[in-house]
Amino acid sequence: MSAKPEAVRINAEGIAAPAAAPVAGAAFKGLLGVLVLVGIAGFAAGISSGNADRVWQAYLVNFLVWIGIAQGGVVLSAAYYLTQGRWAGATQYRLAEAFAGFIPLGFVLFWGLYFGRTMIFPWVLHPIPQKAAWLNTPFLFARDGIGLLVMTVLSLALVRASRRPEATAWQRNSADIEMPPPTLRKIAPALGIAFTVVYSLIAFDLVMSLAPVWRSTLFGWYFFGGAFWSAIVAIALTAVILRARLGEHNVLRDPTVLHDIGKMVFAFSIFWIYLVFAQYIVIWYGDIPTETFFIVQRVYYMPWKAISYAVVFLMWVIPFVGLIGVRPKKTPAILGAISLGGIIGVWLERYLLVVPSLSLHTIPFGWVEVLITLGFFGAFMLCSLPGLDLVAAAATSEWQEGHE
Repeated sequence: MSAKPEAVRINAEGIAAPAAAPVAGAAFKGLLGVLVLVGIAGFAAGISSGNADRVWQAYLVNFLVWIGIAQGGVVLSAAYYLTQGRWAGATQYRLAEAFAGFIPLGFVLFWGLYFGRTMIFPWVLHPIPQKAAWLNTPFLFARDGIGLLVMTVLSLALVRASRRPEATAWQRNSADIEMPPPTLRKIAPALGIAFTVVYSLIAFDLVMSLAPVWRSTLFGWYFFGGAFWSAIVAIALTAVILRARLGEHNVLRDPTVLHDIGKMVFAFSIFWIYLVFAQYIVIWYGDIPTETFFIVQRVYYMPWKAISYAVVFLMWVIPFVGLIGVRPKKTPAILGAISLGGIIGVWLERYLLVVPSLSLHTIPFGWVEVLITLGFFGAFMLCSLPGLDLVAAAATSEWQEGHE
């Protein structure tokens, strides 16, 4: 990454500050392009080498991880509007919306799962008569595709409206109690409601149906709660990186901004573990075999037991202990390290939800999974670079306005 300013502006104090700061140079964009090609090559090599099952499992895991981060970020922006949150001005909105560029690509990548359906969904080759009305290929891809299309349209509409001048002016003025622009007052609640419905549906269809005998009515909440938290930790890590990359003259240097982001990482980590416990305790005291096997396999038996403990540590124990005080939330190294660990934890958690249903006794992890993950990461970052440039521009311009 680079942070070479396109222009400078002299504020009232005579201090030269960048007017805009592109986040990535040509070399970094080229590297991301290489990662995408590596992922495509890994996908093709995995298919041709007889590892098609692992290829499609890794594809599904990474789809769930990266679309969750992108979508969760836009929903966080909607939540800001619903709560009239303006503690960091326009910068906090640009941060939340930074990854929105991946949402349309995620919609396209969803349809790729159709070609791997026989490798992913056990009920395709072995139909369950009692559930055939719900678990059938045309209906699953139709309902999930429509749901993701609705989310894509609403997300792009919110981001477009959020970047208009009247919305930006409202974001930057925290001294009044004016409501957000009317368009955003309509889109934000619609997006929040659609998120809970569609991502519950995604949880049931793309995760729960991998073990079609298992059922849990709370699983949808658990799944979209994890996606929401994954966006928060990605935003926190982005804020820490840009804070350093943009130099001294940016609003992310304000300790209160990191403090507020750190509080969200802390709070929604607790919300995530609450959902984990709420789901676990009901299954535990019910002790119904069709419910317990999903938990028992992942929590009580190796090799999956170790990953389960790692997920809990990365997504709750470390954020809770590490961010319980004020100073750690304001310390970039601590907040950044915990957020990076959180992203790793989310990837492992999605892996833990998907793969044990298809691989009971071994952990299929090797070059196939690594290359496909790198490809998804490269695509995610390439799609996010325009949004990150807007974050940089907002952070520097708001610093300038505060020092005029």
